[in-house]
Amino acid sequence: MQTMAPTIPREAWTDEELESLPRDGYKYELLDGELLRNPGYACHGEVGARLCAILANFAKSRKLGEFYDAIIGFRLSADVVLSPDVSFVSQARLKKLRVAPEKFLAGAPDLVVEVLLPSERMTQISRKLELYFDHGTRLAWLINLRKQQVLIYTADSIEALTDLDDVLTGGAVLPGFKCKLRTIFLPG
Repeated sequence: MQTMAPTIPREAWTDEELESLPRDGYKYELLDGELLRNPGYACHGEVGARLCAILANFAKSRKLGEFYDAIIGFRLSADVVLSPDVSFVSQARLKKLRVAPEKFLAGAPDLVVEVLLPSERMTQISRKLELYFDHGTRLAWLINLRKQQVLIYTADSIEALTDLDDVLTGGAVLPGFKCKLRTIFLPG
């Protein structure tokens, strides 16, 4: 049985109020004015950290931009602050999004990676993807741990990788990046 992510209703949240939420093992996001609270599970964190390390090493060696983990917030509007599990901002867009060191990044990342949690509703995931693409995201990967599957989203297409020997690529966002799914799902 799938449980729904707990939400905390409120009319408006400032950056300071969001930043002061407890560090209690939950991931907090603001979606259309509604505060979402999702738990972090071990396998979720392991896959996110593994993928972030692989991608960050790739991007750093080519000076492509910055990768972020799930604690970084992207403010898309007054009532939307999202924290993808892994995200990438290209060098070309970094100065535009990094408005102040003590603020959320202002806009959407170029690449969004969401690792599905059992508590997340697909309606929320779909809404997040819609908002990301509306605000400049060019590529999104939705990782389903249970099915060992990656759904690849662009503004006009969806592709599914379902075999552990399938190769995930970075497309135009991360040219030259290639990684077999087994590297993501199976510990070394």
